[in-house]
Amino acid sequence: MADLMNVDNGQAIINFLKANVPKSVVETVESELKKDFVFAKKKGKNLKRKRNSKKCKTLTRKEKRALGFYVIPKNGVKYTDVIPMNEIWVEYISELLELDKPVPECNSKGWEQFTQTLYRADFHGSILEVVRSKCPSYVGKKGICIMDTRNTFKIVSINNIVTTIPKRECVFDMYICDIKVTLFGKHLCVRPAERSTKKVKSVMHPDL
Repeated sequence: MADLMNVDNGQAIINFLKANVPKSVVETVESELKKDFVFAKKKGKNLKRKRNSKKCKTLTRKEKRALGFYVIPKNGVKYTDVIPMNEIWVEYISELLELDKPVPECNSKGWEQFTQTLYRADFHGSILEVVRSKCPSYVGKKGICIMDTRNTFKIVSINNIVTTIPKRECVFDMYICDIKVTLFGKHLCVRPAERSTKKVKSVMHPDL
């Protein structure tokens, strides 16, 4: 019964259109309606396919840790292999900080913007040296950063040794061409992706 009603309704629409459109296009009404109907069916199929398509699942941080993504052997990376990484980083940070211009004075208006930009930057590939630490054995450790986590930096030294440095306990010097920047590690204890959206408080000489 429902199918008969649909047919009757469809025919009634066609009759209405034939009675109200110009005579020159009456013959094409039915063919045009059929084309639209076929297109609608195809469109419906495409929507069903999209809904049925499976979403790509990414690994969680816990799964990555279980697979050993964050484990780098002590002698697993050569310093010479990461030098190109440092060269790319120098180009990146120089452009980001606009080092072709004079560095703002620490008491100028541009200084806060400069420090915030640096704080939010990516440190992978930077040269870091520990200049102060609550643990004396870390002082003097220097190398290229190959991993930046929430609480640590992993650096490769010139003698091909990977060292994990705790951020909170250390003060670092970062070298950008002929510029040396001092970083207080406790301000960097945030995941890199989150740090790029946060603002660090402007403190000139905080203690460890």
